[in-house]
Amino acid sequence: MKDILHILKYKIILFMKMNTPVTFMSLVKSTGISIIYILFAVGFFIFTKNTVSYLLDSVKIGSFLLHRFIMIVLFMFFVSINIGNIVVSFSTLFKSAETAWFFTKPISFTKVFLIKFLDNFFYSSTTLLLIISAALLGYGVYFNLSWYLYPVILLLIILPFMFSAGSLGAVILLIILRLAAKFGLRKVITILGVIYASWVFGFYYISSPIDLVRKVFQYFPNINQYFGFLENPLIKVLPNRWVADSLYWITKEQYIKAIPLIINNLILSIALFCLAMLVAKKWYYKTWLTSLELNSDIKINNTIKPCFFGFEKKSHLNSLDEVIIKREFLLFIREPGQWIHLSVMMFLMTIFIIGISGIRIIIAENYYNDYLKTIIYLVVSMFSIFMVAALSLRFVFPLISLEGETVWKIRSSPIDHKPLLVKRLLVYFALIFILGQLITFFANFQFPFELSIIGQLNSTFIIISIVSLNFGMGGYFSNYKEKNPIRIASSQGASITFLFVILYLVLLISLMFIPVFNYFKSAHTILDAPLRDLIFTSLVLFILSLIIAFIFINLGLKSFKRDI
Repeated sequence: MKDILHILKYKIILFMKMNTPVTFMSLVKSTGISIIYILFAVGFFIFTKNTVSYLLDSVKIGSFLLHRFIMIVLFMFFVSINIGNIVVSFSTLFKSAETAWFFTKPISFTKVFLIKFLDNFFYSSTTLLLIISAALLGYGVYFNLSWYLYPVILLLIILPFMFSAGSLGAVILLIILRLAAKFGLRKVITILGVIYASWVFGFYYISSPIDLVRKVFQYFPNINQYFGFLENPLIKVLPNRWVADSLYWITKEQYIKAIPLIINNLILSIALFCLAMLVAKKWYYKTWLTSLELNSDIKINNTIKPCFFGFEKKSHLNSLDEVIIKREFLLFIREPGQWIHLSVMMFLMTIFIIGISGIRIIIAENYYNDYLKTIIYLVVSMFSIFMVAALSLRFVFPLISLEGETVWKIRSSPIDHKPLLVKRLLVYFALIFILGQLITFFANFQFPFELSIIGQLNSTFIIISIVSLNFGMGGYFSNYKEKNPIRIASSQGASITFLFVILYLVLLISLMFIPVFNYFKSAHTILDAPLRDLIFTSLVLFILSLIIAFIFINLGLKSFKRDI
């Protein structure tokens, strides 16, 4: 324990010295960043409070259904943290230069695992905790919770839930590498993907939110009671259900019913953390050696086997464009962290597409009012945009920083760097644009034809905006010393960029809500007033996307030439 405290002490000192040099400009920058965080927290607080108020007071879905929707969000939250932790932990636990340095010191492998695991968990969860805290405050203010319940919920309910997902992710990562040594990495990842898909499908099958809404609305207007008897008994063993139900009973001031659920959540987080430490004690060093072998095999295979997009292939592109495009492609394929992370995101996109298959039923039902249909449309649209934002943050934001030390070669060469950066950006933009349009299509074809076409068009403008925003902010917060794209995408600059994207999504909701609501409310014949309002909204988004693209692409290009 003494070794761990010693290392943590100097990691904190190093962080303070590297990130807060006492200069006037650093103080101005830190103050500006703090103001951005505060404004975002206030905005998210207002948004959460108004959303809860709208669902309960205007739509009147009842407290039970509200917390069942929270349960579904928490499940997605758990899966995202779990899968994300697998990918990020692979980088921090097995590819970090600091890890290799620790192995040369008289420190046990278990302690190294513990240090890097905690470093990874808290480093990547800062912004997430800010969002959760603001949302919790908005939720609590609506239900008029006592002040002492906020730290209880955050420390004894939310954090253990997140810690369970992170610990389980670390365990799964060690098992993956252990099995990969015997059966091969691709086979193991394929089997894992099938298991995760079965897990997600199984949850939606046994929870069946659409069926639950139907069953609860049969008791309308008496829908404020607890309807747990309508659910599948298997739901009771899930941690997201424990969290949602504990929040439900806390808002009802029935704390005796919430305490057993909180205890179950705490016990699970402790058990999974102990399991992670036990597995690390037995396998961490062995799996670290396995990761070196796998990385070596990938490099050898890429060197020996000709690539279908390799430089030896003929191309109709000019030499400069061919070099840029093939370089990006080959560097992406040769880095396991890149294509594995992309595969994970595509898996989540697939789950989302399959999960919205029942929306057409909801839209067709007459007892769902126009407000609820509008909310459903906006939630689906915003989630598809959120997936685009996640792709952009992960692959576009680190784009300039990943030039690394070669930045000096580019800056000192007698060529214009702007076309080079723009063409590199276009490579990733094309990938994100195709995926974004695909997910938007599957999200929108459930809705009326006119709304689907306009949604597809809006998606184009929004993708341009988000990709440009990440490119510009990535250049402004560039870090040429960091070689790990995952850590770049988890940095402070990336967190601020993520906050800007969230604010942009809130702006989109405010622009689209009234036109979409009027569309559902009207007969929506061709070129009637509601449809014209939707077209006008698309025109506003088009102009806004051009402005954002111009500002932030120029910011990224100019930041490349600034002093480092």
